[in-house]
Amino acid sequence: REGYTVQVNVNDYLDIYCPHYNASVPEHQLEQYVLYMVNAEGYRTCNTSQGFKRWECNRPHAPHSPIKFSEKFQRYSAFSLGYEFRAGQEYYYIWAAQPSPISAPCL
Repeated sequence: REGYTVQVNVNDYLDIYCPHYNASVPEHQLEQYVLYMVNAEGYRTCNTSQGFKRWECNRPHAPHSPIKFSEKFQRYSAFSLGYEFRAGQEYYYIWAAQPSPISAPCL
């Protein structure tokens, strides 16, 4: 499985923008995703069961602008839900479509 690769350093940020639509787009055409951090096997097979949820893009009609999430690649986190990253390590993310990550391909 091929994918998109981003090289980051400790203390870099990665901004993720969720799909955003104006009110005229029909509900059945809206994209909604959940971003998971997974291991290499989960990435290769598009399996979220061993990963953990990082963000949900579930507000495609958010007022004014798209929802933005930022991941900071830091060695230590002061937050209980923060993740600690190690230099030289590979990390894998996949997007699974909502509402059913099983029936739709991941990105």
